[in-house]
Amino acid sequence: MVWIVEVGYKNGVTDPVGFLIKKEIEDLGITEVQEVKSISTYVIDGQMTEVDVKKICDELLSDSQIQDYGYVTENLNKSLKKNFPGAWLIDVRLKPGVTDTVGVSTLNAIEILGIDTATNVNASSKYVIIGDMTEEQIKNVCDKCLANSLIQDYSYTKLV
Repeated sequence: MVWIVEVGYKNGVTDPVGFLIKKEIEDLGITEVQEVKSISTYVIDGQMTEVDVKKICDELLSDSQIQDYGYVTENLNKSLKKNFPGAWLIDVRLKPGVTDTVGVSTLNAIEILGIDTATNVNASSKYVIIGDMTEEQIKNVCDKCLANSLIQDYSYTKLV
């Protein structure tokens, strides 16, 4: 079974990654951005129960004081569409063949937690950009601020 876990900052808590990316976007001369939210995404393969996944989230992947998480066995983007209509969603992931050091480290940490049924972890990042931006501006932001074209691919969509 594949579990998808997404971890982001709680409402009212400053998202430090999103804050810095917003500043980088402003440095590009794009002033329409109101807010950037960062979401760490983990795709975990293995025969794990929901109890196992909750333990991984609580004890390893999130800080309960400042972060929220969600997990499902399918894509979580539906809730993003509901919460951020009109925003842009960007998904940045490693190209095939590039070693996912965060994924490997996460898998090792899951084993240390005593869960030996996880077989693979892929880590990636999502960004929700709130503001009235064109597709051309979003592509520019992806190319210059969010993805390293040598090792990463990205996709984007407008949340409607």
